[in-house]
Amino acid sequence: MRVQETYPLTMGQLSMWSALAVRPPEQLWESNQELAWSVPPGTTVEQVRYVLTALAVRHESLRTVYLPADDPGGVRQVVLPDPVVRFAEESVREPFDLPREPAWRAWFDGPDAAPPRVHLTIHHIAADGAAARILESDFHRLLRGDPLDDAPTPREVADRQRGDAFQNRLTAAGDYRRRTVEAAPRTPVTRGPQVRACAHTGIPYGTACRAAQRLQVTPPNLLLAVYARALAATTGAADQLLWQLAANRLDRGVRHLVSSLTQWVPLLVRRGPDEALPAVAREVNVAAMRALRHGVYDPFAGPRQDFDHGGYFTFVPPPAGPDPVPSEVLPRRVEWLSPRAHSGASFYLMVRAYPHIQLHLRTMRDGYGRGEADRFLTTMTDLLLHAVREPA
Repeated sequence: MRVQETYPLTMGQLSMWSALAVRPPEQLWESNQELAWSVPPGTTVEQVRYVLTALAVRHESLRTVYLPADDPGGVRQVVLPDPVVRFAEESVREPFDLPREPAWRAWFDGPDAAPPRVHLTIHHIAADGAAARILESDFHRLLRGDPLDDAPTPREVADRQRGDAFQNRLTAAGDYRRRTVEAAPRTPVTRGPQVRACAHTGIPYGTACRAAQRLQVTPPNLLLAVYARALAATTGAADQLLWQLAANRLDRGVRHLVSSLTQWVPLLVRRGPDEALPAVAREVNVAAMRALRHGVYDPFAGPRQDFDHGGYFTFVPPPAGPDPVPSEVLPRRVEWLSPRAHSGASFYLMVRAYPHIQLHLRTMRDGYGRGEADRFLTTMTDLLLHAVREPA
């Protein structure tokens, strides 16, 4: 297809590109996301194709390819003028050829499935977690024929991030990131076999929210504080370098953008293993909010991200318009999971908040097997249970 112009990437897209640049070929698929959207009974294949095409017309990231450069930071994006809908079922392990094809594909179970679903595989450089939810919402609105406002574009955001008004922000974020990492203690890490587990804490999201309110912190930062406290308790180290995933969607102009905006931002927690949780939570709440102000940075302007330094953390919030939140605390249990993605952080905790708190742990550090993972998850669950059971 005819290419008219190329554009720079957003800082979030660049962060994803920098991570891809050091992966071996067999790990390139690991940034693929699997999505499944329910559709009303009777929806036809033709309707699904039409709406997916309209979705690609609406959101430029679904019509974008990425052109490498000799300087990795000089990669460019090209927005194709016409939508290309790859309507075929393929394994999530099939990587995308980013310079040659838009980074998504879709297929439909068919109207006779129960329930009928549209399935998507989409690369994280085209849509982060928040963008995936925007795509789902827009898909259903287009299917109903609802009117939609114009969608923001990644190239507009990329241009703003390179404008004079944004440069002080990028410089401050880079300085903050460098100072925080340099101040953190460094323990040599050797990668080992992967251990994955999910701790079903049984704690309802609403109960955790009330505990956070009592401690005057946000629910994500309560979980982040418990994470820091559990790391201190299980390692005996007072200082913990934590990396939280910054959504970078506070600005009104990017809240409905379909692209990759997320970046890892560090904070340093200096609290011993015997510190009371309320004190740790207050410190973490302030430090996390300060860190998020520096969530947009140029990943090629400083040292490359070291995924073996520190503990990584992601908070997955409840869906928009969720069902009523349960109040009963359920019995806890730990579920052991099969290995999956081997790229990225070697110690990574993802918290799914709704309807009950789940702690998804992945570790790839030598000497950290099931016993150590179970101890960490048990410690974190105990700390969280104690926090939610404290009297008001």
